[in-house]
Amino acid sequence: MRTTDEVRAWPWVAVALVFVVLSPVASMLTRDSTGRTVVGWAVVQALATAAAFLIPQLRQIRSEQRQSKAEEREFDTRVEVKLALNDALEPIVRLLGEVAQEPKRGPRDQLRAQAVPLVLTTAAQLTGEDRVRACWFALEPGPPQRLEPQESLGRAGPVTTVFTAGTPEGDAALALVTSNVPLRLDDLAEADQGLWRLDEAMGYQSLLVVPVTVANVAFGVITLDALEPGAFDDDDMALLWLMAGLLGTALSIR
Repeated sequence: MRTTDEVRAWPWVAVALVFVVLSPVASMLTRDSTGRTVVGWAVVQALATAAAFLIPQLRQIRSEQRQSKAEEREFDTRVEVKLALNDALEPIVRLLGEVAQEPKRGPRDQLRAQAVPLVLTTAAQLTGEDRVRACWFALEPGPPQRLEPQESLGRAGPVTTVFTAGTPEGDAALALVTSNVPLRLDDLAEADQGLWRLDEAMGYQSLLVVPVTVANVAFGVITLDALEPGAFDDDDMALLWLMAGLLGTALSIR
């Protein structure tokens, strides 16, 4: 399939080809003509030669202008993303500072509890996907060891699954935590859905799971799920890793 640039190039190529062919033809006719006809064909030859030379140059200039505009748009987009990321992270970083500086345990615990909804909200918003749901599963030591859903934000619908050790889904989820390995499923229709059922409705198609650990101490996992398959990419995974690190830092301050 031809690209848009290739389709746009064909008229220019055709016009340039006409002038390339016309120039030598006009030259031949000039030699065989007399009087005013000679002048006329000489002018045609000069114009055809100039056009055959200038059209590719004009196309090159326009191509460079389009590339320059594309680079400017890309730069503007990067600036907007950085500003959005800075605006989103600023409340979390400020909260971490308040948690670290609070000398009393009670107020410090209250501040630390604010980190979970703040991180979930930021993670859901920065992915840019509609109707994304962010969930926090806290690691409970047990026995049996388990991951319990404590909070979810974004798309409506409660998260009800408890991942308990000794069950296939529990062992799979806890293995991610102990090994500190993330998981991305682009299409749950092609995966073992029973292992990653967060709720009874099971309406989502894409899933990210990132452990929250600090210095080999595990606190739980953050999940992001979306209704459409292939909703998340590597940037979303990196962002969720960042959110998990910030949440882990807040939870580790005692």
